[in-house]
Amino acid sequence: MKMLMNTAENVALWRSVNDGVMGGLSSGGPRFNGEHMVFEGVINTKGGGFSSIRAQVPSDAFVDMTVLKLRVKTAGRIYKVTLRTDARYGRRDISFQAPLPVTTQGEWVDVIVPFSELVPSVFGRPIDRVEFNPDMVKSVGIILADGQDGPFRLDVEAIDVCRT
Repeated sequence: MKMLMNTAENVALWRSVNDGVMGGLSSGGPRFNGEHMVFEGVINTKGGGFSSIRAQVPSDAFVDMTVLKLRVKTAGRIYKVTLRTDARYGRRDISFQAPLPVTTQGEWVDVIVPFSELVPSVFGRPIDRVEFNPDMVKSVGIILADGQDGPFRLDVEAIDVCRT
């Protein structure tokens, strides 16, 4: 399943989840710049400190797959890719996360995230003993929660899921 971010319709499938859900003041979200998706906003670490976007995926999109591939420009901040399944820890949803490499301003990179590198977490805190099951993925996302105040921008050209 390849998600190209080359149309406004494709970018419109993404939604924002920012720290306002817990009283924070960060802002951010996806937009189409005429060529690809841009995830941008401002992080405010007082009362939260994160901004994220996510999109639902078809129920069978990750079946028998082993890696996520992204084409991005991170421009000096540490973003994480997030995958969500039906897995829960108590009453909380688990997010399986892996960091994206930091790129130089204006530099596109192709990133491969093996599912074996995903770390289960709840509210950004790692948890133990939870297996990632690619057959159960229901959404893919990107989060910025690097502890730094200020504006951010991540350019995303494509996200693909495949076998190695």
